[in-house]
Amino acid sequence: MLYFVWECSLANTITLNMEVKMPNTVSVVITTHNRPDYLKESLDAVLKQTVMPKEVFVIDDGSSVSYEEVLSLFPSEQFTYVKVPVASGANAARNLGISKSTSDIIAFLDDDDVWDNDYLEQHIAAHQNADAVTCGYRFLETPDKIHINETEVITTDVIKKGNKFCGMSGVTCKASLAKKLMFDEELKNSQDWDFFVRITLEDAVFRNIPKDIYFYRRGHVSISTEVANMPLEKVFPRLKAFKKHKALLGKEAYNDRAANQILSQIGKKNNKLGWIGLSVKEAGLVATAKVILGKDRLRRKFGK
Repeated sequence: MLYFVWECSLANTITLNMEVKMPNTVSVVITTHNRPDYLKESLDAVLKQTVMPKEVFVIDDGSSVSYEEVLSLFPSEQFTYVKVPVASGANAARNLGISKSTSDIIAFLDDDDVWDNDYLEQHIAAHQNADAVTCGYRFLETPDKIHINETEVITTDVIKKGNKFCGMSGVTCKASLAKKLMFDEELKNSQDWDFFVRITLEDAVFRNIPKDIYFYRRGHVSISTEVANMPLEKVFPRLKAFKKHKALLGKEAYNDRAANQILSQIGKKNNKLGWIGLSVKEAGLVATAKVILGKDRLRRKFGK
């Protein structure tokens, strides 16, 4: 009888410890700008989760189109719509959502991506041993094309080589950590990579789920399209995240990242020689050559 009582007590203790440890409330922060049709899909997926969030914030970053019709399709008590008067960028919108969160975990979602129904369930489970979590995805337009990184623990050494995991739609983070870090509103790109770097520098446990559990949409006018058409001087704000972490990256890694950014979408740009010259000036000849020759771009892009 004594053994039975002890065993029950131990079981209860384990159960209680698990309950105390488990971060079981989630705030979802959806950022949107002029895309109510996309929001309809993303919000619908959030409200069909197998584990429902405690609160959902739809942060409208200064849209010039109405969201009234789409929002009326959903029960108003299941989400909070916040309209920012003047567009300030995705990072400012995310920070507003973070500041409003009252949950244990914050899940970020861009309006054009769509979660699987058990997305939050899997992330919450991963948070039993993690402060932040990423995951894999599949392309919405071509679902058979899947991106999964098999790395399960994300360290500074891993992430300083670049974000080879996912965008912010595949990220959840303990609210206490997100509120401490916040997003850098000065950055125009590589916001996810900067956030990831700073997570690892906090010595936080950063884990990846090696499964594709959401849809990533790329079939709209995207950042990559803008990059393809921009003039040379517009690339410098896009180097800001790399410059911010230049000491961490080291000279060689910084040059590699800078060259890759400058020569991004080089095949679609009219002034190819100008972009190559800029890369040599900013990142050096070696890094520039690695990008061009390493990917055989010289033959494919100039051979036509």
